Amino acid sequence: MPQIGYAHRQAPLGRRGMVASCHPLASLAGVETLEAGGSVADAAVATNAVLAVTQPCFCGVGGDLFCLYYEAATGRVHFLNGAGRSGSRAGLAELARRGLAAVPFLGPGSVSVPGVTRAWRMLLERFGTRPLARLLEPAIHHASEGFPISDIVCQAIRERAELIEDPEWRRIFVPGGSFPERGDCFRQPDLAGTLAELGGEPDLFYRGRVARAIARRLETEGFLVPADLADHSGEWGEPIRTTYRGYTVYETPPPTQGLTALLTLNLLEGFDLSTHPQDSAERLHLLLEMTKLAYADRDRWVADPEHARVPVVSLLATAYATRRRAGFDPEKAQRHAWGDPDGDTTGFVVADGRGNLISVIQSLYKSFGSGVMPPGTGVVLHNRGAYFNTDPAHPNSFAPRKRPFHTLLACVVTREARPVLGYATMGGDGQAMFHVQGLSNVLDHGMEIQEAIERPRFMYGPLNPGEPADILRIEGRVPAGALEDLARRGHNVRVVSDWSSQMGHAHGITLRDGTLAGGADPRGDGAALGY
Repeated sequence: MPQIGYAHRQAPLGRRGMVASCHPLASLAGVETLEAGGSVADAAVATNAVLAVTQPCFCGVGGDLFCLYYEAATGRVHFLNGAGRSGSRAGLAELARRGLAAVPFLGPGSVSVPGVTRAWRMLLERFGTRPLARLLEPAIHHASEGFPISDIVCQAIRERAELIEDPEWRRIFVPGGSFPERGDCFRQPDLAGTLAELGGEPDLFYRGRVARAIARRLETEGFLVPADLADHSGEWGEPIRTTYRGYTVYETPPPTQGLTALLTLNLLEGFDLSTHPQDSAERLHLLLEMTKLAYADRDRWVADPEHARVPVVSLLATAYATRRRAGFDPEKAQRHAWGDPDGDTTGFVVADGRGNLISVIQSLYKSFGSGVMPPGTGVVLHNRGAYFNTDPAHPNSFAPRKRPFHTLLACVVTREARPVLGYATMGGDGQAMFHVQGLSNVLDHGMEIQEAIERPRFMYGPLNPGEPADILRIEGRVPAGALEDLARRGHNVRVVSDWSSQMGHAHGITLRDGTLAGGADPRGDGAALGY
């Protein structure tokens, strides 16, 4: 039975449908779609489209998408890979020819093919019941008529305006040099027009007007050519999974970092976390050390499986976890190397009363992605290509028509083949550790979903250039004694604000005895709505 503990807000309950996302208008669009008889897939597309309007710093139609879909009729979990690939002109030799030491972090050179609109079409073809045009109507309305813009988006615009020079981006988000203020009615007529066209032309981003606009904008500085857009395809596949405390935990496979979360859970299963008090130094130290081991393997192995060997089965083997955790020191923080196993984003969840569940992660990568907007489209293109490695021996090395490593991941948890939890969170490199912390709160400590999301989080590793590699950010709600104890063990502790947005915006839905409970993160603008 879930514990009844302190939570900032109560988890909304429902029997017929539930949507948990990072904006109330998006959750409302999803719930209204379900209530009108739409499927979970229909509601996911409607939710995502509104998020693309109301949270343009996190996600949008110029980005990528991955999802896990639990199909109640078959008891199967399906994986949809909606990521785009690098351009035909990509490669280390081309970087050298242009005098670049790395793939650019901003601008046209950071753009890979945006896969989200093709992923929507694939999702609806398999599990949808409503035409795309109808599902896009709420998003078109909010883009055309405007919506009250939030502090989080206003702050992101101010921060990125210091870096983004693209004139179209500045025309849309900093019109006449003026920044929007909280509560302003923010309109995006060009995006409204693009969404309206997309409803009648699903290939708009790959062979239509938007594809031509993207190709023109990237012609001189980018690595994409028109054929890269025209040839894009997503794929259905199988998720990866492990068992944990009697549950089956599914995550998105490479090129995402879902493997990282499963590796961490495998390592943690060798310990009884329920004996360590919540927010104690003992529990946090254990989570940290297992996280560091899993991330070391992530950085060595995860890449596009079409272009590199990713030893998923060996990495998830019980014997490998046993070997990796053997060096754990309960009193000392350590640096961990990768092992050899033999040889800005938004996450949301939708569920219905019939047991169907979808966990979606959709992103532009960093805030406002590449900062590039092809004129007349209202579309911000992502900068996922910036995550390619320039080491020619690394599996994630920059090369043509290759999917980059993705920090994105989405999760579904089942017990006895029935869904019990869907979970997703934004947070860049921190997403896998945020998954593990939230899952442990539910599966080890029996928390209900809202409290599990609200508990203090940590993030290990640098966020900005020049920061130490071992930096540990942790929210200030953790007891002072535990923070002092972590520092004594050798952790490089930096306390951040009590509800730091650096710790991601998590959303989840639990299913128990026919009742749906939704959790939304108070670190962001999120809302869970059910009926």
